[in-house]
Amino acid sequence: MLRVSLQVLQGVSAKKEAALWNAGIRSWDDYERHFFPQRSLIENDSEQSSSASVELRRLREALVARDVAFFADRLERSEHYRIVLEFPEDALFLDIETTGLSRYYDQITLIGWCIGNRRGVHVQGQPDWAFRQALLSARSIVTFNGTLFDLPFIRHTKADIEFPAVHVDLRFLARRVGLTGGQKSIEKQIGMNRDSEVSEVSGEFAPVLWHRYVSGDLDALKALIKYNMADLDGMFSIFSHVSLKLAQAHQLPEEATGLLKALSRLKAPPRLDEQAIAKHLIPYPANQVRPIRLEDIVFVDRSPRLKVVGIDLTGSEKRPSGWCLLDGREASTAQIATDDELIALTHRANPHVVSIDSPLSLPEGRICVEDTDPGRQEFGIMRYCERVLKRRGVNVYPALLPSMQRLTARGIRLADRFRKLGIPVIESYPGAAQDIMRIPRKQNGLEYLEQGLAAFGISGQYVKGGVSHDELDAITSAAVGVFFWAGMMERLGPDPLGDEALIIPDLRVDLAVSRSRLVIGLSGALGAGKTTAARYLESLGCHYCRYSEVVERIVAARMPTYSRADILAEGEEIHAVKGQRWLGRQLIEPLLGKHLLVIDGLRFPEDHAFLTEVYGSQFLHIHVLSSEQQRRARFSDREGSSAVFDVQSRRDIESHFETMATLARDIIANDGSREHLHRAVDRIVKRDWRG
Repeated sequence: MLRVSLQVLQGVSAKKEAALWNAGIRSWDDYERHFFPQRSLIENDSEQSSSASVELRRLREALVARDVAFFADRLERSEHYRIVLEFPEDALFLDIETTGLSRYYDQITLIGWCIGNRRGVHVQGQPDWAFRQALLSARSIVTFNGTLFDLPFIRHTKADIEFPAVHVDLRFLARRVGLTGGQKSIEKQIGMNRDSEVSEVSGEFAPVLWHRYVSGDLDALKALIKYNMADLDGMFSIFSHVSLKLAQAHQLPEEATGLLKALSRLKAPPRLDEQAIAKHLIPYPANQVRPIRLEDIVFVDRSPRLKVVGIDLTGSEKRPSGWCLLDGREASTAQIATDDELIALTHRANPHVVSIDSPLSLPEGRICVEDTDPGRQEFGIMRYCERVLKRRGVNVYPALLPSMQRLTARGIRLADRFRKLGIPVIESYPGAAQDIMRIPRKQNGLEYLEQGLAAFGISGQYVKGGVSHDELDAITSAAVGVFFWAGMMERLGPDPLGDEALIIPDLRVDLAVSRSRLVIGLSGALGAGKTTAARYLESLGCHYCRYSEVVERIVAARMPTYSRADILAEGEEIHAVKGQRWLGRQLIEPLLGKHLLVIDGLRFPEDHAFLTEVYGSQFLHIHVLSSEQQRRARFSDREGSSAVFDVQSRRDIESHFETMATLARDIIANDGSREHLHRAVDRIVKRDWRG
């Protein structure tokens, strides 16, 4: 085929080559006879003739030497299939199977290959030397969509692998003859039918077969190998079909190209027989990393157990949402329609955190979900977290896609209502979490998702079946809440404290680092002793801060002299206009590097929710409780009068201390001596700090 490829000659473009072919000049020999008829008689008749002589000699030498790199440099990448046709015995056909589409989160499970009359398969966890030897002997490689998938995946997994300079991607080659779509679609278009034993297996189902194999099903691995071999056979058929179509389009005769002879040498080698396949049917190696389980992350049987609510939210209250309470390892699920019902059921469950499968924020710069937003053109419809997942190969819908707008609006409203109750809320994406946890997605069959969740260590009635896919995704969302609470998570957002963030599991986190941090927040009614406790913690090495410091800085920047009343008024204005989350960000942002931190003066349920969302289980909320008589006496000693106590106690910021007591992890009764308070603080810190 290379002998008729005139594009390898200097100055011959694709257009000029087509014109030469149409003129009957269809080989190097034709070219030489037509343009340099006297070259053999007068070797140096002109400079042009001499140059042509050197070039044609180099071409023929490269052909004899099978120097594919030389021809790869002379031909456009789209024409590299000609090199494969010239040296068919040296072409490696390659196809991989993976646990998913993301190189970032997924792994290669199987590599199938054919070269010459040999065929082989490499199963992840088994030796790969045969594949490496086949690759070393190859002068070219043929894939279907390998440019975007197979080769980058292999490079990511096996960094020392080197591929030949010639790569033919059949997905793009087929487009030249009008064949589009996936490989199986093109196979049908060219009239190819797969064997019945693999015809029903799809690429989406391949991860399920691997999941079943890892769980002990050797027949599943056998089915996966046979499916991969069918993929390779299909690639040979597509390559042959497209090559013939391209030759016909250019009206190149068989005697000129030797195409049929080349294709006869390029037939798929025989499939592996049962005996050859059986050599790979060994149990998944015990030395491979064991899939992570729930009990590896948190204590599931120790009281009080971690409680997480997961919600797979729908865009309308008319359609029920999946709801799950994960209490320790036990999952109970339901389908809930309205926001009020979701709020009420979740509030009664009293979870540590709520994990919602829905966008809970707008793209930075946007002010509403509708396309009428004046920032629509400038800021778009996609958030930072969605762009990150797209780059990592995880399919995700933009938050403000028209079909997503109602869901996003509902998610934001629901999260705001939860946070006002003091319930921390995170955003989760079950599909991405399932990929990371190596659990098949619901699209592959609910029974496999159920099995994957059960293998992760979650028990409950769902394992018997009969639950909806929304409830299974709600269980997965709850599992993401467990990863969040343990600190084994990645916060996908433009900044560590912004609302535009998505929580996904991260199995690579060093928990020793996150668990060395302790952030203590103190709440309590006026005069209860929270500042006394906070200052004692400061003496133990904690960095001290309080919400009123932020308010005071704002007031001080505006007026040279100010009173306590000015600070209180400014705090109320911030709470009403900007909100407690804004105030919390101003307080925490400069302190993110602190591993021991005490925050004095949590007064609103939103404070508890925000700090939990930032620090997870490393946030310890302590409520200091004291009788009104004691509080009044302390305040009078400090201020010189008890009259102000009554005024301050009636302010809105002092009206939530009963709710704050229900949200706190620990309550300290402070009606005794200061030393008694210190001892109570010591007991809690020694229990929770792992530093």
